[in-house]
Amino acid sequence: MPALRSVRGSLIVALSLAACGRTGAVRPSSPPATAAPIELTPSMNGAPWATPAPADVSRPPADAERDASGVARKILAHGKGTVHPTPTTYVDLRYAGWERNGNQFEGTPTDAEPGRYELRELVPGLEKELMLMVAGERRRLWVPSALAYGERVSYTNAPKGDVTYDVELVRVTPRPPVPPDLQVAPKGAKTTKSGLVYLVLKKGTGKAHPTEQGHARVIYTAWTPNGHMFECSLATADVVPVALRRLPAGWREAMLHMVEGDKSRLWLPGNLAFGELQPGREAVPFGPPLGPVVFDVELVAILP
Repeated sequence: MPALRSVRGSLIVALSLAACGRTGAVRPSSPPATAAPIELTPSMNGAPWATPAPADVSRPPADAERDASGVARKILAHGKGTVHPTPTTYVDLRYAGWERNGNQFEGTPTDAEPGRYELRELVPGLEKELMLMVAGERRRLWVPSALAYGERVSYTNAPKGDVTYDVELVRVTPRPPVPPDLQVAPKGAKTTKSGLVYLVLKKGTGKAHPTEQGHARVIYTAWTPNGHMFECSLATADVVPVALRRLPAGWREAMLHMVEGDKSRLWLPGNLAFGELQPGREAVPFGPPLGPVVFDVELVAILP
């Protein structure tokens, strides 16, 4: 795993299976006051992301491009993509980061799939450069401290000085758009005895249904009625596994009636989601919201 991905993980996947911690190249920010400093750099001994530093790691060569921000770049390979990332898109990256003395402090495994990140999670120097790139492009970047980690006390082992990155943009995945019917379900939506409201967006071709004790692979996004997206499985992977028994009650009920290939929109009242929003009751910090929520869920596969 890369060393510096965000500590934000998938709330629902974490609840349903195991915590999905994320590390790597994150934009520096302050954790809650009660949180311990975040350990960024594991031992390099046998690290699967160990990558030899390039010969010009310490300073950009004469033919490198430079801009007013202080970032210098060299294009190592041109890509064939046509779409540039935006701050809210997800990007699949292969990359390595070194201090200017050649010590590596983060990176993706050289023999594994690329890591997925939300662009706005990355340090500012990387975010800005990736917005200029297309899929398949590789760049070497010399990033000044102010656009990397700098003097950030939130991270115990983050490099304080200027850094150098090799980064390859493998893929750009758009963030799902906000549906127009979050507050009121449209005509055609069905209501169950429990209070679940659902609308089938796409019919699948499967025959079997998941069981209450079963597992499945899904794609999902979740919003509050005001349009705030608080969860999206695409932030983690193309498809994620879930255990039905640990899902919110309304989502679990809907899944029991779905077949592979089905995609549905679910309007869940608080008692079928994460709890009712009541006077004097506050949501857990960094937890899922209380009150009604809306899910888009696609059942990709039922697992043994």
